[in-house]
Amino acid sequence: MQVPSPTPVILLLALAAAGSAAPASAAAEPEGGTLVRFQMNAPSLGEDKRNVRVYLPRSYETPAGAARRYPTVYLLHGWPGTEGNWPGEGRVTRTLDTLIAAGRIPEVIAVMPSAVGIGLLGRSMYLNSYDGSQRMEDFIVHDLVAWADRTFRTEARADRRAILGLSEGGSAAVNLAFKHPDVFGACGSHSGDFLLTRGMGEGKILGPEPGATRLLQENSPLLYVDRIGPTLRGMTIYFDCGLDDHDEIAQNRELDRKLTALGIPHTYREFPGGHTWGYWRTHVRDALIALLSPMR
Repeated sequence: MQVPSPTPVILLLALAAAGSAAPASAAAEPEGGTLVRFQMNAPSLGEDKRNVRVYLPRSYETPAGAARRYPTVYLLHGWPGTEGNWPGEGRVTRTLDTLIAAGRIPEVIAVMPSAVGIGLLGRSMYLNSYDGSQRMEDFIVHDLVAWADRTFRTEARADRRAILGLSEGGSAAVNLAFKHPDVFGACGSHSGDFLLTRGMGEGKILGPEPGATRLLQENSPLLYVDRIGPTLRGMTIYFDCGLDDHDEIAQNRELDRKLTALGIPHTYREFPGGHTWGYWRTHVRDALIALLSPMR
């Protein structure tokens, strides 16, 4: 298979394909897409080798798909974590294959960046740090999106881009979309925080007071959503939280109440479970359907 090559390809992994051996009584596996590992230039981070994994749908390199462009979903990992978590622990490539085969979502390009940063155990919070030494927000919103649109046949407009994350990545997906509705037309979160407070491993990111608190407040949707409500009315918004996720569920319910009071359409759901890969792996399908089915 040929893949776009403005940046070096490190690893090519073929996903499940039709015709794989299975018991006669078992349902056939959906025909799969392809997962590719790249290293891309990330000027906002001062790097020329930032890891990114990209899922390309099955038709991407076929003659029938050669003239097509595709919507894009950006998948943000949690902390500690890497770009390999979504296809690994999250098994998201299998979920994408299944939903595409069933016609629940369109064929889509999924972009999974590394957001390892300067904090403890690679924490980044997906923020631009107080001193500019880490500009992770700029990397995601500017470098990554521009690279994907330049490298792949994407539909390069906001209403054909979604961003989805889990835990710290879920907080970031909502925050980045709310702050940049000109870039992302849909956002989703599993188990996110929407009122950021000081925690472990953040000193290099937030810096000293009073600037640290100000930076947290500027990136807490619960504190600023009232001011930006009108800009969100055309956005597809989905978020969920586990009933046993006691640290996050109150903030998720509060965001639901605020969006409802502002008259902003959205979907909020609660499911049994907690802050675990078992929960996220199960419910990523709900988020993908909510965010991508309108793009069919």
